[in-house]
Amino acid sequence: MERISVRRAAALLRQADDILIVTHVRPDGDAAGSGCALCLGLRALGKRAYLAPNPPSMARYAPYMTPYFAPAGFVPGFVAAVDTPGPGQFPPGLEALAERTDLAVDHHGTNSGYARHTYLEPDSAATGELVYLLLGELGVAVTADMAGALYAAVATDTNCFRTPGTTARTLRIAASLRETGFDAAELTRRLFETRSAARLQLESALFGAMRFPRPGVCVMVLPLRTVLETGAGEDDMDKLSTLTMVPEGTRAGLLLRQLPGGEWKVSLRSDGSFHAGQILLPLGGGGHPDAAGAVTDLAPEAAEKTVLRALEEVGM
Repeated sequence: MERISVRRAAALLRQADDILIVTHVRPDGDAAGSGCALCLGLRALGKRAYLAPNPPSMARYAPYMTPYFAPAGFVPGFVAAVDTPGPGQFPPGLEALAERTDLAVDHHGTNSGYARHTYLEPDSAATGELVYLLLGELGVAVTADMAGALYAAVATDTNCFRTPGTTARTLRIAASLRETGFDAAELTRRLFETRSAARLQLESALFGAMRFPRPGVCVMVLPLRTVLETGAGEDDMDKLSTLTMVPEGTRAGLLLRQLPGGEWKVSLRSDGSFHAGQILLPLGGGGHPDAAGAVTDLAPEAAEKTVLRALEEVGM
């Protein structure tokens, strides 16, 4: 891997054409918004650019992706990946693209270096920040459509600018995006304020059964049967782990959610006093200082004990 600057990344894209942009499996708001904005920006430069077909995990992000999927038979001359830290996060059927990725734009400190060139800033709150800087380096005038996609990217990855990783630069970028005139109020309402009846039932179940195994640690468990009983879909699962940080005094929030295959998704949130990604390494996971995840075959009780032991080692 060659780690490069934003200037070098822009130079590579200026020289490229027939560009295919890959987003990670089950794309979230940051992946969808970053990919969309980069695609639109490259098209504004007169380049042929598409997103690799990769249905978003949540319907709310479909408008940022579906209209830009590459047509059947498209042969890329340049492959760029956004918000995708390693080959294991490439969508099913697209794994081979990892070996021919020319440029990765990412903010995950766990990026494996699979791409030929990597524009990486692990201290950035979202990959959307880096795409914004990249578009500026390319001389692209950010339109309202690009800005809306980037705002969705940054706002979702910072939980509406509330995570510890949100910086002054994050807020300056958001302000600059807002000045393009997109409907920020409607976007915020759609992404953060509207909840389905199923989502509200999930939240009720989680709050009703939350536990505090030690001071400052909140644990919530979501069995598959509860999900099925409410009729909740993937849209309803978005940012569920943030609920673990709602109780006053919480420093570590742990959510254990059973997946349809029987495995358990482990999500850990931090108040910034410890690195959540490092805590989940024993479970094969990882992520950011304030939010991390893993998928395990362990029973939820065993997974919880593993996390609690790791938290104890860092003084939690």
